[in-house]
Amino acid sequence: MRRKIIIALAFVLMLAFAAVPAFAAEKVQLQVNGDVVSPPCVSLVDGVSMIPLDTYVGLAGADVRWTSESEFVITENGVPLGLTLGKTEASLNGESLPLPLEPFKSGDGVFIPLRAVGSSFGFTVDWNGEQQLITLTRSETRDGMTVSDLLARSTEASQTYNTYAMEGLFKMELVLTADGKTIEEAPQNMASKVSGQIQNDPFSVYMKQTVDSGIVEPETGKELPEMIVETFMNEEKMYLKLPEQEDWLVQDMPFTPEFWKKQQDIQSDPLKAATLMKEMGIFLNFGNDVTVNGANYYVVNATLDMDKFKEGYQQLMGQALQGMSQTSPGGSEDMQKQIQEVFENALLDYSYSVLINKETLISDIIYFDAQLQLAMEIPETPAPGSEPVDGTPQKFNMNMKMKGDFTITDLGGPFNAPDVSATKELNALQPETQE
Repeated sequence: MRRKIIIALAFVLMLAFAAVPAFAAEKVQLQVNGDVVSPPCVSLVDGVSMIPLDTYVGLAGADVRWTSESEFVITENGVPLGLTLGKTEASLNGESLPLPLEPFKSGDGVFIPLRAVGSSFGFTVDWNGEQQLITLTRSETRDGMTVSDLLARSTEASQTYNTYAMEGLFKMELVLTADGKTIEEAPQNMASKVSGQIQNDPFSVYMKQTVDSGIVEPETGKELPEMIVETFMNEEKMYLKLPEQEDWLVQDMPFTPEFWKKQQDIQSDPLKAATLMKEMGIFLNFGNDVTVNGANYYVVNATLDMDKFKEGYQQLMGQALQGMSQTSPGGSEDMQKQIQEVFENALLDYSYSVLINKETLISDIIYFDAQLQLAMEIPETPAPGSEPVDGTPQKFNMNMKMKGDFTITDLGGPFNAPDVSATKELNALQPETQE
């Protein structure tokens, strides 16, 4: 059961300051182009709306560069805004700009005046005192296209290809604790390479992941060898090949054909895709255009609203698990309940940038940055037929940070499915192995 939960989580997922200034701060709500940003991130300080620098940069699609320990420059569309901690004067494209309150540091974050900065980059900033709500509105385009227009055209361009390949490299920092104590044996700094292919019709996915755990054996002083995990899915079956395993593990696809069909319909309809992203709390905006390896790219940034994500995720998982086999106790309802409990108090900070080739309108490169914190409790009552184990931890906590990129290649190339003729049923494994 727990293995199925991990697979389902992987599917869905593939969103306190230490010191406070001496003045009072009141949290207010923020709305950007009609989307409410949650949780509240803007503070009123002496009547001035102050927003964390990193939050503004993510919402506006801007770049930030520190030029010294106290000076930094925010840039949008080639226009620089220079600010200094503790100073009420900024420089907008070389011209002096007075600020109502100086940027300041609080804990690990830096706060900047929202109205002054937002207005400098074309936002209309309004305040609703009755609702305690600040609204930012801006119609931003690239070559006459809004973000939605660009994504629609990019979707149309990609639909001419039935297959594509992808390669990725990302690094992960992982801290696991059991009953408050760090599990030292668990890998803490890992590097992972991912390669694979995706075919839209008929649906097939093959992924190969090579993980360097970074673990050094104390006896030999040598690093453990790389681990290779392979995954293959089609509309009917899901296959998994673990490190040093000759046979593939196989199980029925835990998601219904109707669910896959709906997802493919969404991907082929930009309006449906935009609606789903909004329901999942994904906020989109333009970033600064870039040039990579001689090619020019539009940049679309995405950030995650955790509250909306939880709501949208529950609906998505409900649809995905409707047809799950009832061979496991509790079936799909039990699995959905367990996943919901895991995510109830989860913290997810997730953002990514999509680079869309200006010539082909294909999404060639994806950069992502994520942090996930999960808390899990193990029931004290043992599973039926098993004996309680003394000293078994009751609470596990996971703090995971991931950062990396994916590159899309080989558009329209042949799909090379792996040989999955040698298989073992996943459900035939011993219960302790499945755990």
